[in-house]
Amino acid sequence: MFLASERSHHRESKIRSLTTRDPSIGLVLAAVNFEWTVSRAVLFISVTPNKALREKMAQYYSPDSYKRLWREEVCRNISGSPPLPRLIRHWPKVLDGFHARNVLVHGKDRYTAKMANPHINALLDAARDIDSYCESIGKPLYGRMPVRKKAAV
Repeated sequence: MFLASERSHHRESKIRSLTTRDPSIGLVLAAVNFEWTVSRAVLFISVTPNKALREKMAQYYSPDSYKRLWREEVCRNISGSPPLPRLIRHWPKVLDGFHARNVLVHGKDRYTAKMANPHINALLDAARDIDSYCESIGKPLYGRMPVRKKAAV
């Protein structure tokens, strides 16, 4: 969906351009972008070997599980790292955005631009917060993924 080399503003531009044509697609993509950003940030910041971390991450699919993953893999490894709900300025709006995404993808309702845009904005803002944090600690998300192998026994 997104290229690792794309900076956040490029991903956001893609999402916004699709949103003008189809707000529902924009909402889904904003949620995908948020999940992609959280996952990539954890992969960059964690000290867990890549293979084990990817296996663990396969079980995480909701804001609450991302919050737990962030606590386990980021907060425990970087002193002073804020929990995800504190890092993201408007965590409750992210939860609302995921609820709207779930309603949409499970076929329970549709979204007009007026209905979808607040959720899209919240999810894009949250991804930007994560991206900015990673930049501030010297772990830009558009670079090469660090390789961490299990220590030889």
